[in-house]
Amino acid sequence: MLENISKELSYVRVTTLRKGDPVLVESHPSNWRCVGVGNSAAVFQLKNAPHLSIKVYADKYASIAQDEAAIYQQLGDSPFFPHFYGYGENYICIEYRPGCNINDCLVQGIYIPEQVIYDVDEAIAYARSRNLNPTDIHSKNILVHEGRGFLIDVSDYGQTEECKRWDNLKQAYYNYYIKLYRPGFTVPSWVLEIIRKWYKANEAKDNLEDFAETIVRLFFK
Repeated sequence: MLENISKELSYVRVTTLRKGDPVLVESHPSNWRCVGVGNSAAVFQLKNAPHLSIKVYADKYASIAQDEAAIYQQLGDSPFFPHFYGYGENYICIEYRPGCNINDCLVQGIYIPEQVIYDVDEAIAYARSRNLNPTDIHSKNILVHEGRGFLIDVSDYGQTEECKRWDNLKQAYYNYYIKLYRPGFTVPSWVLEIIRKWYKANEAKDNLEDFAETIVRLFFK
């Protein structure tokens, strides 16, 4: 299977635009379906092998593929992470996990149950038990499926610095989401983009609570 994937990769072109912005998928095989993009890679599901997904890195980030493969191998099998199948020069092959990421849940009005918070906490504890440091856990790499939470994108788990993104996201869930949610509750994608860019520029500061209160006053009251 990996040999066939390597051949089809010649039809995949993933490029970067600006640092910090999602990559651009310029081309891919007709039997591949793009299911997500990040700041360094795009993820595809194979139509003729729907249990597989291929994460293809843009050229300037190709070396991350080997690093992420090593992290998956260190994680081993866990119900909270995709199964790892193999990797190549600029890609990894992992299990396709169905679901909707938290960002899209907010945009589409899909309820995020508290069980998802418990599952992410358990996944983080498991990764730490494997001597990894789960970092960069944000709304686009947490999947929600049938009321449960799963993590994808482990590429930064080998870093050593402390990351508070999950702590801040969990705090926002309890302080705002469960209080604001009602059937039909949605958050416009452009509001989430404002929050993303502001957070990225200010996550090291101590005024996140003030910013969250401002967002709620402006858009949700």
